[in-house]
Amino acid sequence: MLQAERQGEKADDTVPSAVSLEDRIVAFMAAFSSDDIESWEHQNSVPRSVMDRLGSNGLLGAMISKDYGGLEGSALQYGVLCSEIAQMSMSLLSMLTVHSMASEGIRQWGTDEQRAHWLPQLASGALHGAFALTETAFGSEATGLETRLTPVSEGYLLNGEKQWISYAQCADVFLVFAQSGDTSTESLACLVPASSPGLGIEPVDDMMGFKASHLGQLHFNDCLVTPDRVLGKAGMGIPYIASSVLDLGRLSIAWGCVGAMAALIADSVDYSSQRQQFGRPIGEHQLIQRMLANMITQYKASHALCTRAAQLRDASDPRAVMETTVAKYFASTASVTAVNDALQIHGARGFSKSAGRIERFYRDLKVTEIIEGSSEMQQIMIAQNGAGEFRRLGKNYRKKLQT
Repeated sequence: MLQAERQGEKADDTVPSAVSLEDRIVAFMAAFSSDDIESWEHQNSVPRSVMDRLGSNGLLGAMISKDYGGLEGSALQYGVLCSEIAQMSMSLLSMLTVHSMASEGIRQWGTDEQRAHWLPQLASGALHGAFALTETAFGSEATGLETRLTPVSEGYLLNGEKQWISYAQCADVFLVFAQSGDTSTESLACLVPASSPGLGIEPVDDMMGFKASHLGQLHFNDCLVTPDRVLGKAGMGIPYIASSVLDLGRLSIAWGCVGAMAALIADSVDYSSQRQQFGRPIGEHQLIQRMLANMITQYKASHALCTRAAQLRDASDPRAVMETTVAKYFASTASVTAVNDALQIHGARGFSKSAGRIERFYRDLKVTEIIEGSSEMQQIMIAQNGAGEFRRLGKNYRKKLQT
């Protein structure tokens, strides 16, 4: 893990192109103090200037091709970025995640013209992107979308609502999913600039976690979508584009959980070595050691799963989707367990907003079991897709016995 404590030196607004992605992360983090990060939470807002600084450091284009002004980093490098950002703020991670998901949708499914138009601006931070799939009545059941695209001579008219959209209040363009016909097989993905006539954005400020991530509700009222802003073809929206983009989102959140667990362990080890009870540091008591041992083990297991998922993604291995699902499910549930133990170690101090980041992680990490596919949906996917793998293993074992 990179060291977030290197805060004594301030980063410039731009970073030379030869600087590595890892050094760019350090330069970005050095620009902020722990007080800065806590202020985002108190204000319920990560300033747009923070995302702009991510862009000026090249980090918004971490996985975008150099042809379009990005760093062309690996999925593993992107995972390290997500883990480090999560140590700072899970709200900032959510904003980076949806920006990356919008960029990935264009990278994978856009035309050459769409890539040339949008990706350089998204990579530099000139434009910020967001991902809009969830609706009030439909979340995990994405095929039940009520948002509609109606064909007209100029393209499509978009009508409907999207709920709980990260970065809705600040993003410049949204990757939106809607139905273009009467059946779920006719879903479409489209790009909708925030300035589009007919698009209204309503802030959502009453959430328990991810309080500073600029959540919002999108209202579309005869919002015109021209043909050049449609990604792919009818029917590709949910099963192809949304699925592939959500896979990146799951990888981002999984790595974020890894980073959060690293922060929780560091804080817990430090506190338990200083806090005295019964004449010695509480870290010397076996029940505290048990909690620390579990946290460390869960962190290492989560890190290994995330590393494997990222490496398979870099190798374009079809197993990457399944392994990313496993990593997201395990890391999110492990992080919730870890923050419970960290809070127990810190006692009343852990509940205090002014005494550190445990209270913030306690609220934020629960969200990771819901976003980019709930834990229950991940379990279903793992059981259904993993059954075939172990059925084949069983058959091979029986064959070996017969020979």
